[in-house]
Amino acid sequence: PSFFGLTSMYKKDVMYEFYLLIKHAGFSYFDLLHMPVFERRGFIDILLEENEKVKQAQERQMSKK
Repeated sequence: PSFFGLTSMYKKDVMYEFYLLIKHAGFSYFDLLHMPVFERRGFIDILLEENEKVKQAQERQMSKK
């Protein structure tokens, strides 16, 4: 009955989101604890978009050589 509490899979997912935002976006653990879920996931989406743009730019540079 996960209805009455958070599942271990959800907890792992949240920890991974925290890890990504702390390591790659410079957030503090305290910031993330007090951030709404939709906002945290929005920052992850922005981070992923930014990384994709960097990857595409690198690929264009490599193809020019």
